[in-house]
Amino acid sequence: MRGIRNTLLISILMVLLALPSVSMAKTRLVLKSARQASTYYAFAVGQANAIMAGAPGVEVTVEDSPGSMVNVKESRTRENFLFTSPPILIASALGAKGKFKEGGYEKIRSLWPIPGLVMHWVVREDSGVKDLRGLVGKRFIPGGAGSAGARFTIQVLEAIGIKDKVTLPAVDLTEGVQAVKNRRAVGFSTASSAPAGLVSEIAATTPIRLLELEDADYQKVSRKFARYVIPAGTYKGVDYDVRTISLLVGTYTTADLPDEVAYSITKAFWENRKVWEKSHPAMKLVKMEGLNQLVAKVHPGALRYYSEIGFKVSDALK
Repeated sequence: MRGIRNTLLISILMVLLALPSVSMAKTRLVLKSARQASTYYAFAVGQANAIMAGAPGVEVTVEDSPGSMVNVKESRTRENFLFTSPPILIASALGAKGKFKEGGYEKIRSLWPIPGLVMHWVVREDSGVKDLRGLVGKRFIPGGAGSAGARFTIQVLEAIGIKDKVTLPAVDLTEGVQAVKNRRAVGFSTASSAPAGLVSEIAATTPIRLLELEDADYQKVSRKFARYVIPAGTYKGVDYDVRTISLLVGTYTTADLPDEVAYSITKAFWENRKVWEKSHPAMKLVKMEGLNQLVAKVHPGALRYYSEIGFKVSDALK
């Protein structure tokens, strides 16, 4: 009898010891965004904090990235994966076009919008460059290699007919900023909501100029990009409005993410707005209506949340 009793006690003890590990089990997600020095990395941290504040059973690790193209490509193979990207890249991926001709992106699903990319074309004030066409014959860092900013800059320069007349080295954006500081390049571009950390950083020590995209040139890219004006005073020494372009950005996942997890993180994101608004001033501009511009179908779990609160999701995204 004693042996049976001891065996029973040991069994009960083993069960009790196992309980804490079960209760502490979490769903672990990765949110892949941008370089750590970028505004979008700060956005990602804000989103992760909001999710974990509202969904205690979820743990989110923010992972840096060289750019949106990498994020989209990794969505084909990764699990429990969240990532940020402009919808224009998502459209290309879903259609197996451009850099995504290999296909296999049908599982991409939308979750929620975040602040749009705003193109900043930055040059040293002493470079003598006054506008984008002034980059002809100069060395200019178009953005981080593989980033959306680099791609959009090249598209704009091509549209206005000067791409082949500007030296555009492919380097990491942090290297590009150092190149400008050390006069190895006249400037760099970055696609980030204003105020962009990298631009504020260089403006603090180096007089800069932000280049405009003139109205006539904007018309050549207006089908892809929205008009945006960076207000005077946003950056040190830039006491004039700057006409540039912007592009919406969204947070995405894949159809493999369990519906219940997608529901809980979407609910946590929107119901902890105060958390992510603290990550960057631009986050205060996020509107739920932007969801309907994200191109990919909304994840069923997220759709459940939007339905519960009465938000109308476009039929094309259901």
